[in-house]
Amino acid sequence: MKNMRLSLDSDLCLSKNKESFLSAKKVKLLENIIVYGSISKAAKASDITYKTAWAWIDKMNSITSKPLFQRISGGKGGGGTIVTAYAKELMCRYEEVNALHKKHLSTLSKAFESLDDEVKQDFIFSRLNAEIIDILEQDTKAVLSLKLESNEIISAQTPMEFLKIKNLGLGSFVSVLIESESISVSKSFDKEISSRNRLKTKVKDIIINGNDALLNLALSNGEMISAQITHKSYENLKVKKEDELLAIFKAYSITVLDGEKK
Repeated sequence: MKNMRLSLDSDLCLSKNKESFLSAKKVKLLENIIVYGSISKAAKASDITYKTAWAWIDKMNSITSKPLFQRISGGKGGGGTIVTAYAKELMCRYEEVNALHKKHLSTLSKAFESLDDEVKQDFIFSRLNAEIIDILEQDTKAVLSLKLESNEIISAQTPMEFLKIKNLGLGSFVSVLIESESISVSKSFDKEISSRNRLKTKVKDIIINGNDALLNLALSNGEMISAQITHKSYENLKVKKEDELLAIFKAYSITVLDGEKK
């Protein structure tokens, strides 16, 4: 497929091949999907029709290089529609640019270039259980400190409205999803790596699939997460079974699902 780069227009409409891709209203729809986990409820909260919401979703998914949405089946935390880490990274960069675009429009257009270079990949995610042990409110967003069953602490980002709608707070138990391609791995346990979530893991299985390598990684309590890396990275790291690796991922790569109060 021919690569069509995203570009930033003067009205802060993110376009691809001259087609409107992401705007303030579409970012709001994405955020409401995160909050409600439902297209119909998100459309209502965004003051658009269900038909319009689906038209935007179909259009965005048809012209992007990676999926922005994913349907998940039921289980602990329930099923529904989730917004992918790729979409969240687009949202975060859009909001950063929105504050500065009038002054730095031509320069900030480059902020989106690196997000559209990778080819489509199969959607694979890891599901972990966690307890909310701290909530830091930052404008309309909440940064959650989550204690996993392995007793390790990770940070996740979600809209404050999501916590209110789901009646979640300190002591709530939730399920979280982490996308495999949003996880990077390292053999270095350097403490200076502080800007991302870091989990100590051990390689239990390696699956080579074309240009990618899927690493199944065990946490200290035996829970598993998966990291999808390029075959080149796999060869450079010389990964083998039972190797200890640091799994690294950003807070917005995590999708928080429904939970329950203590």
